Amino acid sequence: MKESFMNKKQIVAAVAITAAAAANVAIGVGTAVASTEDPTAGDRVRYVFISDVANNMSSNWFNADNDQSSLTTTHLPTYGKYTRSGSKLYSGTQSFTSRSTYQLTAAAIQTDGYYAECRVFVNGVQKSVNSATGRYALAVC
Repeated sequence: MKESFMNKKQIVAAVAITAAAAANVAIGVGTAVASTEDPTAGDRVRYVFISDVANNMSSNWFNADNDQSSLTTTHLPTYGKYTRSGSKLYSGTQSFTSRSTYQLTAAAIQTDGYYAECRVFVNGVQKSVNSATGRYALAVC
């Protein structure tokens, strides 16, 4: 029964990340180089996932080819780099150089604890951040 419950949550996370990306798609002509507003091929993208626990449920993001990538379970290996209300948190990153002309940048993480946060950086500039609290919280950015 838990497996079915997790699958529904993974579907919700995938839909949420797709909707977030669709809302951020800019329609235009030409190629922007080193743009933080409209990332393209050659731009650096970094997703940061943060949680109050090391082992979490699913995470989703758009990769260097604009394909949606996901992990069914997400292990965050770094402890203490980020804090919230004085408590140390776990974190992990996904980074790449875009190979896509129109790079989508969106991510989501669902915690197995009580706090989830995601951040999106393009060329070192933070473009999006979102956090959520509560059991199995889902952050979408």
